[in-house]
Amino acid sequence: MWTPDGPMLCAEGEGLGAASPPDPHRGDSGNTSRGFCRDCDAFHGLPQGAARVHAGQIMQAFQEHQRLDYEVPESRAHPRLAFDRLFPRERGHMFGVLECRDRSGETVFLRAFSSLHDGIREVEGWVPPLLSAHEFYGLVLPTQHVIRDMGRELDLLDEGTEAYRSLLEERTRISRELLETMQGLYRFLNFRGESRSLSEALCETRNVPGVVGECCAPKLLTHAARHGLVPISMAEFYWGGTQASGRLVSGRFYPPCEARCEPILGFLLCGLDDAR
Repeated sequence: MWTPDGPMLCAEGEGLGAASPPDPHRGDSGNTSRGFCRDCDAFHGLPQGAARVHAGQIMQAFQEHQRLDYEVPESRAHPRLAFDRLFPRERGHMFGVLECRDRSGETVFLRAFSSLHDGIREVEGWVPPLLSAHEFYGLVLPTQHVIRDMGRELDLLDEGTEAYRSLLEERTRISRELLETMQGLYRFLNFRGESRSLSEALCETRNVPGVVGECCAPKLLTHAARHGLVPISMAEFYWGGTQASGRLVSGRFYPPCEARCEPILGFLLCGLDDAR
């Protein structure tokens, strides 16, 4: 079991022990992770493959232990990583698994989660965030606290007042600036060894909602490229409270989101065919 920079990379068959493959009716077993690469003028993609089976094992562990740090003894489990803390009010998150081949030809699996609330960024056994601790705690978190405090102030004001409108406008401005700052900080690496910012990695000129660098696929693929791992398959699933709209259902597999991840997947997967 190889653990560069902390994340656990489970060799095939290790970690969770034997388990049945996930139910083929829980999501589309045939969906792939793919995106258009403007450099190659072509689509690059990965099947779900063995990553889907490994993800099914993780879901079984989630069900049994009801916490993110399911591999540590219960006596060492962190209360903040219990699912009743992570998923309040029917909240849920996306999780991803990337099957890779290392330099010696061994199969390894990477695991990642999309951004979690309550300031949780790094968990043993999971791929770390793309932003460094200095970038997050020095530049991002202080501004997030300002935005949160302004939101609390707004709750105390009458929506029809000038004070409310002025504070809302200021909060919107600060939020937009923070998003632009974060998107500028992210650097994505592909399998040609090319590093690009978010705007440079996009397959087209467009506004991308939210923070793409906190999603599973970019974290997994960039981490693999940094450590000389060759991806073979990738699968993502949703876990937590099922959304009222029914769009995301706990325990089901989904392709990387069309709005955030798909526009940069082409860049992230570029060079993979040659690496194989």
